[in-house]
Amino acid sequence: MNQMEVICTSLFQTRDGERLVRFFDQVESVYGVNSLERFGSEPMVVAYAYALFHSNNFTKLYNLLSTRNFDKKYFDDLTKIWYEAKYKEAQLNRKSGEELTAVERHRLRKRTELPSTIWDGEKTVYSFKDSSRRYLRKFFKEVTRKPNQEQRKELSRVTGLKLIQISNWFKNRRQRHKCDLSEHLSPSSSSSNQSSLYSNLVGVPFH
Repeated sequence: MNQMEVICTSLFQTRDGERLVRFFDQVESVYGVNSLERFGSEPMVVAYAYALFHSNNFTKLYNLLSTRNFDKKYFDDLTKIWYEAKYKEAQLNRKSGEELTAVERHRLRKRTELPSTIWDGEKTVYSFKDSSRRYLRKFFKEVTRKPNQEQRKELSRVTGLKLIQISNWFKNRRQRHKCDLSEHLSPSSSSSNQSSLYSNLVGVPFH
């Protein structure tokens, strides 16, 4: 089973849906249609969900994702699969077969309720959770508007965001607030205050 899990993980990471579909067809032919329920590990089930998406088996996919509890580390991947399945299903139901526009996708997401099995209930906007935004805003206001590499790494660890996301967020935030930068920390005290505030902030639990 370890070898099968490695294969599934590798194919899922490359989003090779076609090979995953063939792989699980072979698994079912050898072990039976309920084989995943008997001995499928979580990485295998996640890969299986992608295979169902690739083969347009939406009913089975939605049932799988809404009736089985998953570890939080898979939530991002599984919510993306869920939404992409909704987009794909809506597109296939169109007579024209045209892809959904960005506005149509947004409206569909608002109408779609994610199951609690793959979602922690926290709203996500542009891949940023509300708690992540609050933490970054607090850091921006109380510590520094231009974090160094070590600070960005720590922010990435705490929030779960990628370094590039951290860098872009601070860059955009500085641009929006450059008109009132002088209203914050004074030059004479900024260095010592930033060091003290940073030490205090990184020790605060992230919720």
